[in-house]
Formats: sequence, structure tokens, C-alpha cells
Amino acid sequence: MSRLASFTIAVSLLALTLGGCWDGSLYGTRPKDKVLDDAIDRMWTAELRKYARDGDWILSRSLSSTGDMIGWVTPGENFSHASVIDVTNGTIVEAITPVVREIPIETLVHRNWYLVVVRPSHMTAEEQKAALEKARAEIGKPFDMYGFVGYPEEDKWYCSELAYWSHGFEEKSGKQVLVMPNELMEFGEVIYYTGRRDDPQVLATAAGHVNDGHDDGHDTAVAGASTDTDEVTVELVP
Repeated sequence: MSRLASFTIAVSLLALTLGGCWDGSLYGTRPKDKVLDDAIDRMWTAELRKYARDGDWILSRSLSSTGDMIGWVTPGENFSHASVIDVTNGTIVEAITPVVREIPIETLVHRNWYLVVVRPSHMTAEEQKAALEKARAEIGKPFDMYGFVGYPEEDKWYCSELAYWSHGFEEKSGKQVLVMPNELMEFGEVIYYTGRRDDPQVLATAAGHVNDGHDDGHDTAVAGASTDTDEVTVELVP
């Protein structure tokens, strides 16, 4: 990404942070029915546990104004965040303001419009587990705000920078001036896509789960299903 693009991101996010122009996303919506929204959370959490493995990347698009801004100024697939999943312990490791942290999968799921699982290329399950532990060892390190706009600082991390580094891609593919969340798709394979929280099919499936008491997921969102719309290609907060 060019320095001009990095500067655009910096200015846009600064304006958002200082201006507080709007709350929530102007694009994605959350069901007004909390029971239905909670059913989607449970469904997606179960699916992440089913299809992901330790050390996979989770690329996500938040239901936030920050997610909108990142989407606007980033070419290609529309993601706002990247994290590393620990299926065994039911958590994800993420670099977010103010520091790298570990949170439950459910917490990540709840704040997002949609999520994608990406399996890093040419890595065994054991190598991915080692990469997960490498990321986890950085918990407590500060967020790399300058790195997110192309001027990385030592011992600080932004979301996709941590994911790229912990999985050894600096050694494999070279150190990048800036790695945006959507660019991680170049270094892995899409394994699973949730569909959008406000998509009619997702809503209908979740409603069915509310009615029958099951939260067993929906196979239409597994890798191979189309994610194209008029607005995005494979679109998928902080």
C-alpha cells in the first residue's frame, strides 16, 4: 500500500476518533430482536469451533464506524480486523487498542457483521499451534498505531501485523511496510464464511434455531459458497 493510502487511512481514522460523526455502521445492521441476534452469535461461535483450527486467522468486519472507515479507504475485500483463533480454549488473540489481548470467541463474534476463517498457507497444524503461542506471548504489548499507517514501531503490534509476523511470513515472504487485514487472504485459504448478520438467509436460519432449540450451524456459509454482492467481492472491530 502506498504512503498516500496510508496517510489517507491515518487522516480518516483520526477524523473518526476525534469527530465521533456517527455510532455503529452505516452499512451493516444488527437484528433488533435480541433473541435472534443472540442466536446468530451462538450459531457462528459453534461454526467457528467446528471449521477452524488452532492458529487460523479470523478476518472480520465490525458493526462500527471504525470498520466503515477502514472499508472505505482500503481497496479490495472489506475487512476491518484480523485475529488468531485458539479453538481448544475458545479464545482469540488480537492486537487492538490499547494492547494485545486474549478474549472469548463469543466476544469477537458479537461485535461483527461477518467473519471469515483463513488458514495460513503451507503450515501444519502443529506449526499453526506454535504460531498461536508466538502471538499469545505478545499479550500486553502496545497497539502499533503508527505501524497501522505504514510506520511500524518495535515491540508494538496492529492486528494484521501480529498475525502476519507470528505465522512466520516475514521470513517466508518478506517484511511488509503495511499489511492490511484483507491482504492476509493472499497468504492463506478461506475455510469458512459466516454470511452477513443481516442477510435474510442467516436471519432465517437463526430464527429456525430459536424455534427448534438447536444451534447446529448452517452449511451454506462454508468455504465454496459465494460471498459476492453488488458492493463487495469476498467481503468480509476493532
